[in-house]
Amino acid sequence: MTMIKSLLYLLLSFSFIVSHATEKEILATVVFENLTAHTNIEGEFFVMETNQRIKVSGTQSFQITLPEKGKYQFGFTSNELAAYTYYPSKITKQKNTITVRLMEKGEQNEGSINVIPAVVESHTTDEDIDQLFEKGDLNFIIHGIDNSIPKEFVKFEEKYGVGLVKENCVVDPLSYKRATENNQIISDYLNKKYGKNWLNELPAKPFGIK
Repeated sequence: MTMIKSLLYLLLSFSFIVSHATEKEILATVVFENLTAHTNIEGEFFVMETNQRIKVSGTQSFQITLPEKGKYQFGFTSNELAAYTYYPSKITKQKNTITVRLMEKGEQNEGSINVIPAVVESHTTDEDIDQLFEKGDLNFIIHGIDNSIPKEFVKFEEKYGVGLVKENCVVDPLSYKRATENNQIISDYLNKKYGKNWLNELPAKPFGIK
């Protein structure tokens, strides 16, 4: 009888552990923005922290399971194309979309676009923002019909260390909120760093900046 009780206890404990682990898991969605003429895309998506590697054929969205909410580094490699990823600085059940932007190789060297590894959000720490600035990964977000970056913004980035990312011209409420929050936080950061003179040299004002 004691043996049966012990087995039942172990089974219940195991079930609780599995259930608790499942509750913590985050289901994230990987989407593609294909800015090339290629239709047969071959590559590999990976998650640095969990060592997940997923072979990808085509540009259909897919989902991945992460062990819990938190900060992750994602990437996509392709022999034929240049690939960039951007995503929330912290993956949660509400903020769980990872975007892979595909471009022709060589375009990344023509000043056509800058890419951020993470969107700056309200919970992004000052230390994280400083690190993004030091790496040159702090960017305003605007929306437009193409990916060209005006030369004035290139000069602005050289002087103030903040670049520009262009996203799709169709602006949904979620994208608008995300871009506005990102831009306002970066604006506050530049105010603390340089005062407000930088505003006079900003070629155009992205969402959220007055």
